[in-house]
Amino acid sequence: MRRTCLLLLAILLLAFAAGNADESSWTSPAANAQLQRDPTLIPKGKGFLFVPSLSVPLGNEPPYTVYIDGERIASASTGRGILLDPGTYDVLIGSGAISQLIRKTVPVLEGQTTLMKPDWAALVIDVIDASRTSVNQTYEILEVDGEPYGVGFRIEEERGERVRTWLLRPGVYHVVRVGESVTTIRKFSVQLSPGTLTQRNLVVDGATGDFIGFYPRPVLQTSLAERTTSTVTSQTELSGSVQFNTSQQTAARGPTSLNLAVQMFNRTRYNTEHDFASIRVILEEGASKVEGEDLNKGVDRAEVRTTYIYRLSPRIGPYVRGVVSSVVFPTDTRFSSPRDLIRIRQNGHTDTLRSLTKFTTAPSLSPVTLREGIGINSQLVRSFGINMDLRLGIGARQDLRTEFYQVAANATTGNLEAMETGSTSNTGLEALLIMDARLARYINLDSEFDILITSRDTGDWFFTWENRMRIALTSFINLDIVADLEREQTLRRLQGREQLLLRFSRFF
Repeated sequence: MRRTCLLLLAILLLAFAAGNADESSWTSPAANAQLQRDPTLIPKGKGFLFVPSLSVPLGNEPPYTVYIDGERIASASTGRGILLDPGTYDVLIGSGAISQLIRKTVPVLEGQTTLMKPDWAALVIDVIDASRTSVNQTYEILEVDGEPYGVGFRIEEERGERVRTWLLRPGVYHVVRVGESVTTIRKFSVQLSPGTLTQRNLVVDGATGDFIGFYPRPVLQTSLAERTTSTVTSQTELSGSVQFNTSQQTAARGPTSLNLAVQMFNRTRYNTEHDFASIRVILEEGASKVEGEDLNKGVDRAEVRTTYIYRLSPRIGPYVRGVVSSVVFPTDTRFSSPRDLIRIRQNGHTDTLRSLTKFTTAPSLSPVTLREGIGINSQLVRSFGINMDLRLGIGARQDLRTEFYQVAANATTGNLEAMETGSTSNTGLEALLIMDARLARYINLDSEFDILITSRDTGDWFFTWENRMRIALTSFINLDIVADLEREQTLRRLQGREQLLLRFSRFF
């Protein structure tokens, strides 16, 4: 009887704590509304513990862990409940090291639900620049006495990542650059209240990385029971670049070139608790001055890339992806002096073209390359210095070619020949390794390795390895160093491409 009274008293204390929560600040539904949506049925001999979420989507907040007598029993994301045997449990929740977590003692009664309404605080920080564009900048959270609570990482929305929510004890906290102490003058402070979600935009100077602003983030308001945020976002970047390019193949070193290019980049995203979809459109065109030749077509790229991820958890989930890429203008091979060329078609027909100074190796929209894949996306590493994702699945690739030729000198006769190459289609196992690393304050490295394994013969495999190092010079000027390596199955050779780009960008 005495034990039951103590449990009832504890429940009353939890209910009293609920009065301190400011549910009007939450982006998630009210605590009772979240509980009503949980489909869990309480079986005989069990009780139900439910810890609500202050922010959306679910999974943004650190999970809570349940202990009894020092033994870990279960763990779950906020916004979800746990079935437990009747008894008194310790619940650890919050951000930071284990010693910094918030500890609560809660009772669980048979056949009843214990709704643990929060008296802790939640904090969401978006890092943006002066144009309100998300930027790759990190920050650190310090308690008022200088104790660090952790680093806020930049996000890669292309992979379905989201801004995380901090769960902290109520009080005053400082936001500083990573590695700086509480005594720095370059900091912002925020007061966190019990049961309240606080949202802030942290504005960063793109040229220096200094923090220049810290203000409340606008939140869409509906009713006390429901809070919604935009699930669809879109961003367009217009940029121009000056590009110095060299290329290597296994046989010989290619000529150097100078390219002037304009790029249009649009990324549209759909993001909910479980679903993430991204559509990326790239159109890049430019003129090129090749060493020893006249001005001609340089950069020519049109690509649409789509990705869909269903989140089973914040770190793992199935994905579906598709890529369509091609060129807009015809591709020509130029000769410094008139040459005879033997054209060999796929059907075996051969003819000789006399005194050519230019030969069209591919018309507009040839080739059209299609890539599809389905599998599992997993997050391998998440840290301040490096982030790494791995995708494993089944992939397919189609190269649709029309009037597509490879020009080369015949090793035996010395004659210049243009060999027509037809369309190809392949399926197999695919693997993608995606990495981004912070090498220094203004230097980031992005790398993506994509391989399709079509048979046991390694000669049938082909891959692309794209690497880009971006050095921020100002808020709108970057120096990009690009190094790509590609092996196409039909050509059976490695092709390398290096670029040095001075890029000027404008976001919309």
